[in-house]
Amino acid sequence: VQYHYYSKPHRPTTQIQLPPLPSKHTCIPPHSNTMAQRLARIHGTEEDKVNCPFYFKIGACRHGDRCSRIHHRPAFSPTIVIKHIYRHPIREAELRALATGGAGGGGPNNNSSSNPTGNLVLTGQTSSGNSGASGSSPMVRIDDDKALEDFLQFFENMYEELAKFGRIESLSVCDNLGDHMIGHVYCKFEDEEDAADALNIMNGRYYDGRKMEVEFSPVTDFREARCRDFDEDTCARGGFCNFMHITPVPMCLVRNLQEEADYEKKKEEDRRRERERESSSSIRRKKRKSGHREREGHSRERDRDRDGHSRDRDRRNRKERKRSRRDRSYSSSRSRSRSRSRSRSRSRSRSASRSGSHGRSESSRREDVKA
Repeated sequence: VQYHYYSKPHRPTTQIQLPPLPSKHTCIPPHSNTMAQRLARIHGTEEDKVNCPFYFKIGACRHGDRCSRIHHRPAFSPTIVIKHIYRHPIREAELRALATGGAGGGGPNNNSSSNPTGNLVLTGQTSSGNSGASGSSPMVRIDDDKALEDFLQFFENMYEELAKFGRIESLSVCDNLGDHMIGHVYCKFEDEEDAADALNIMNGRYYDGRKMEVEFSPVTDFREARCRDFDEDTCARGGFCNFMHITPVPMCLVRNLQEEADYEKKKEEDRRRERERESSSSIRRKKRKSGHREREGHSRERDRDRDGHSRDRDRRNRKERKRSRRDRSYSSSRSRSRSRSRSRSRSRSRSASRSGSHGRSESSRREDVKA
């Protein structure tokens, strides 16, 4: 057998120069500039071209759903946002002015008596104080005292309602006038479970005729979300700034509300413990009653068993007495029959002996007569 070996034609190949592998003694820097580290570094910043930095920092974007970047809505967060729930006094004054067909209905000498709602609306002047810093319209002015009173009342109501779910770390009301942030209320809890409970219960409820739209917010650090220029009263954009203009609240009011919330929570805890104690005592009473009933049932069963045994014993005793009576009556009847037969035999023997003696006497008398 002959084997023929065919060799393939030689094809020239290109030589690829690979970098040399690092040796054991080559030092690799631990913080190399990898893609993952770069994405983690730029996440939520202006360099991130995928995620929206404003929604990440503030929880709201002026572009809304039309934004070219992604809005990541968290599934869990210690912060919730209630959208457009606060009635901004400047926006309400503007709406009233538009409804009445003018910017306040008069000139600068207009007073609160011409406005049935009680807010002082003037034309040709800008509002002073915090509302002016928010960028109010130059044609509308509001009563700052009444606006502050309404805001504090709103803050107290929201704090008291949200404090029922857990301890509040911060409650912020936006003073912005932009459509994407006006009337927003941010509430940060100390625990995510409390925020989830507040979201599940508060979402869909009504406050002051408005349906509450509640969702989780990615904002956890309000220092990055709030406008520092607004805190220094130097914000040039006014109420249409893209950062939060948080309405200042007196700390004494916040402390009082927190103390009241803790007191109410303690009272609720005491009431819950009292209800648990009452329920446990009622359960123990029911168990005692059931145990007493069971014992009574057992005693009744024992008495019933005893009664059954006693009835059986009485029935056996009656049967035995009847049997003994029957036996005694049978024996007495036999004895009476025997005594009767004996008396009869005796009477018969006596009568026979009498008849024999009488015959002998007659025969002897006859023999005597014959003799």
